[in-house]
Amino acid sequence: MELANGRLRLNKLGSDVPVSNITPAEALVLHLVHQGNNGGSTFGEDFDKITVVSNDKRSDNDEVRRLSAKYAQCVNKKGDKIVKLIWPGVSPKLPHKFAELDWKNINYDGVEVSAINYVTQTPVVTNPIK
Repeated sequence: MELANGRLRLNKLGSDVPVSNITPAEALVLHLVHQGNNGGSTFGEDFDKITVVSNDKRSDNDEVRRLSAKYAQCVNKKGDKIVKLIWPGVSPKLPHKFAELDWKNINYDGVEVSAINYVTQTPVVTNPIK
């Protein structure tokens, strides 16, 4: 599985933060979590802000467990964990190379991320005005 460094774009203004040693699967999670705020340009306009730096031999199941723990607070508005929505089941098939990701067409039905309070690590509950 490829590991890469990059810049994660947080908003449409271009504010970004460095990320290191992310896998294609982790990049996908980050993209789904942040695309609503950054206009879909999570890792550069053409996803050209990712540089592969090494490879790792972790299994798909190990990576899902790692991502489930790391992004446990990332839930949809129903409270479902994002990682489990992306890769349900016992034997998930994850991307091992960044080239396998079809960035422009990445869209998962039902993955609507709830806002997170990163201080308390809990979903932010909002009441829409009707």
